[in-house]
Amino acid sequence: MGLVTKVIRYLGLLLWWLLLPEAIASVESDNLEGIRSETVGGDIQPERPKSFQRVTRLDSSIRSDMRYASDQNFVGRPIAGYLAPVCYLANPAALALVEVHQGLLAQGYGLIVFDCYRPERATNDFVQWALTREAAQKTHYFPRTDKSELFAKGYIARHSGHSRGATVDVGLYRLQFDPAAASGKASNGVCRRRFAEDRAAGLLDFGSDYDCFDRLSQTAHPDLSEVAKQNRQRLVNAMAAKGFVNYDQEWWHFTFQPEPYPTVYFDFPITED
Repeated sequence: MGLVTKVIRYLGLLLWWLLLPEAIASVESDNLEGIRSETVGGDIQPERPKSFQRVTRLDSSIRSDMRYASDQNFVGRPIAGYLAPVCYLANPAALALVEVHQGLLAQGYGLIVFDCYRPERATNDFVQWALTREAAQKTHYFPRTDKSELFAKGYIARHSGHSRGATVDVGLYRLQFDPAAASGKASNGVCRRRFAEDRAAGLLDFGSDYDCFDRLSQTAHPDLSEVAKQNRQRLVNAMAAKGFVNYDQEWWHFTFQPEPYPTVYFDFPITED
């Protein structure tokens, strides 16, 4: 064996030895909380960790309208990974959300969840859709935003905090039916497709529909009715009291702090138990 060959072999063994601890740590990180993978029809399907809770099992009066499991979203079809309309969150976030809801009940309101844990494959689905010219839902979800700007303006990202299990999209509903609120009219035509339907279902008016890719969704946007401003502040206050921080560009978007898994992006599909 020549000298050059021996040196190359020695350097290769040295590099392997140096990187081995990092490789082991990476595997251990990927298997946090006993997460395992199994082969299903040739595909790898990560299992849901036991540390994730089905929120409506903790309190059945929390309402659920998981729109990415249906065609009621900006893509116009069910999103990859949403095999059932179920809200899962990491245990600390789930328990805190129940506390928020129980506090609101005393005020005559309750929480409705639109999105909770989101598989990484769903975010990838959004990204792939954003790279196409398809925009059938533009009028309803981003009427004043060009689709080419969705990345730059932060409405779609290559990774989502939802995949870490502590971010949730929520609104409020009224416990007692209010005929006046149910028969109200939309203040403008921007992101108000579901206005009548949501009011009839008892949901409060937040000034825009959920998932509106528009400046009107900024939590403290000035061009809102007094009712919408009050409803947004009521939601922010209730969530903040239990450790949820609002993303100020989206009135519905909250992340529990401290996050149980701040660096882990999960990808198990959303299914019934």
